[in-house]
Amino acid sequence: FTNQRQLQTTGVSLKTTAQEIKIFFVKMFWAKKTKVPFISRKMTRDRFYKLRSSLKIVNDLDVAEEAKESDILWKVRPLLDRVREGCLSLPRRDKVCIDEEIIPFTGRCPVRQYVPGKQNPTCLKVFVLASPNGLVLDFEVYQGKNTFSGQRLGVGAAAVLQMVESVPTGTHVFFDKFFTTVNLMDALLSKGLPATGTIMKNRVPKQYQLPGDKQLRKEGRGASVMLVRREPELAVTKWFDNKPVLMASTVYGKDPEDICSRWSNKDKAHVQVRRPAVISEYNDNMGGVDLCDRILSFYRMSTRTKKWTSRVKTHFFDVAITNAWIQYKSDSKALNRAAKNTQHEEEYQPSTKTRTPQPEPSVRRIGARHMPEKMDIKERCRNKGCKGKTYIRCSKCKVFLCITKKKACFKDYHS
Repeated sequence: FTNQRQLQTTGVSLKTTAQEIKIFFVKMFWAKKTKVPFISRKMTRDRFYKLRSSLKIVNDLDVAEEAKESDILWKVRPLLDRVREGCLSLPRRDKVCIDEEIIPFTGRCPVRQYVPGKQNPTCLKVFVLASPNGLVLDFEVYQGKNTFSGQRLGVGAAAVLQMVESVPTGTHVFFDKFFTTVNLMDALLSKGLPATGTIMKNRVPKQYQLPGDKQLRKEGRGASVMLVRREPELAVTKWFDNKPVLMASTVYGKDPEDICSRWSNKDKAHVQVRRPAVISEYNDNMGGVDLCDRILSFYRMSTRTKKWTSRVKTHFFDVAITNAWIQYKSDSKALNRAAKNTQHEEEYQPSTKTRTPQPEPSVRRIGARHMPEKMDIKERCRNKGCKGKTYIRCSKCKVFLCITKKKACFKDYHS
């Protein structure tokens, strides 16, 4: 489709191949100091940008107008379906979590969202089902109010109900306060799926007469109280740490409590605090999506682009690679494989910066041979006590020295 797209727009085919596209999806650098020979020998920088501007995964002429109107993401739909198919084929654990994942993007996009509180608030939002170790099991890109059918319980609840369609009965589901409602808990319990999540204060039913924040604050950190509804089962737990935390669960409650180490701003040290069982389980199993985000951020394909399709493509390639890495580590641990040596001769190795040695005092004071010359790069001044950076270098000593109105490091160094 990439060759076809270029032929339609310019009349000349790119003549690209599957092998070249494979090279394209590797992070590439052509700068002199950060060049990766394994990549730069096989593709030029101009070729890379030409491929990126024409990269297509669907033929526009094959997509009906009705499909384009009903699916905003039709330009990347084949890739989304293929990655999701791979995620759905992965084994499910007995505990999973659901959370939001963001694709940072500030350009024009029909499904762009603004999510306050995120590191990159302007983004594309994705609802993700993941295991506690960060393995993505299912996802859905949010396209607005028409993303989910039957949103009687709200967008968050509709997202959860769609995500859990692929998990077996008896799986414990964890999510945060954006999703949690009592009606959602009841709906999941009717499907045989126990659930746990933080809950907003205004979503707790009025019949739950929980003690006020001031009362728990008087009891000190670690104080907690639990109220239980019998039919259908639901436990609402309030725990006071630095501030009150509300939890709702159909499987966990206050007991058995354990002891955790928490930081005290008052004592400037770690203190031991009592912690309910529901808090402990939530902390252990809720971080899967955040862990996946953290792994993605390490080596994200961060190419600058104004095309939302390019950003979505690179993001879901990253997701597939991250899933493969997590699955590989899990399988290697289960099979007791030795750690793999990832250092290859073709792998990028940054050049070590060698520092120019200090010349002999006799050489430094030769006089007319020491002339300032302007360089293309800026480096730290070598005069003792100076912490500035300069473009000026001594032609004889080959060290950088400041020459400004306020600094005479070049003169001081040679006198």
